[in-house]
Amino acid sequence: MRYRPDGGELFVHARLNMALLRAAASLPVLLLKITPRANELTPRDALLTPKGSVRNYAFLERLCGDLATAGCPACYLAERHGEGRRDFYFTTEDVAGFERIARAAAEASAFPLAIEQHSLAAVAPLILPAEAIGDLGLEVAADARIRPTRFEFWGAEPSLAKLRAELEKRGYRFLGLETFSRELRMAKNVPIDGEGFGAVLREIVPLARSLQCSYCGTETVEGHEQFLLTRPLPERYGGARRGGFFRRLFGGS
Repeated sequence: MRYRPDGGELFVHARLNMALLRAAASLPVLLLKITPRANELTPRDALLTPKGSVRNYAFLERLCGDLATAGCPACYLAERHGEGRRDFYFTTEDVAGFERIARAAAEASAFPLAIEQHSLAAVAPLILPAEAIGDLGLEVAADARIRPTRFEFWGAEPSLAKLRAELEKRGYRFLGLETFSRELRMAKNVPIDGEGFGAVLREIVPLARSLQCSYCGTETVEGHEQFLLTRPLPERYGGARRGGFFRRLFGGS
């Protein structure tokens, strides 16, 4: 989940293959913007209808098939849904060849297509989990290093209530509580560079565990299973370091 400047939501699905992402860090990243038909968007929030999504994915499947047939060295990285479109991100060693194939696939599917070229570091704040940005050593722009970020936790309802209170003391905003799934959602503007986001996790992960809750692994590379209460906490999340700027920033003493 990502947030637009106006507070609207963007839904991002990223391909978390770290070897692929390390290779992509030195290659061009191409952003494909395909324009749906007016009747393929919901009136209330301009999200794609089921019919619109089917046509989007038919284009994506055709494009991937055409790239493979042509032997074009390109890989799908991520997609973003919101703002009246579903955008696709690819990395490639052959920009000209990729663009030629993509435009032919879009024309065959009757999609207007715009293609933008970026670096992985430039698009990482939108499409990658914050932990991956640090693990890849990407230098994101200074004005993109603080990002509104959602955090999710599992636990019994009384434990989640205690965790919510502790997080609100640290400046986190309550988004919702799903009683059926026992899931608490909080949000805060946090640093997404390696050191800054590492400090965030070293603060909230041990806090959640101390209250018999587990972090759902949002914004991490390995996901939720590493935080299960039946497992030892991974060393990298073992608690905020004493002293230092980030401990003071996130509510430690």
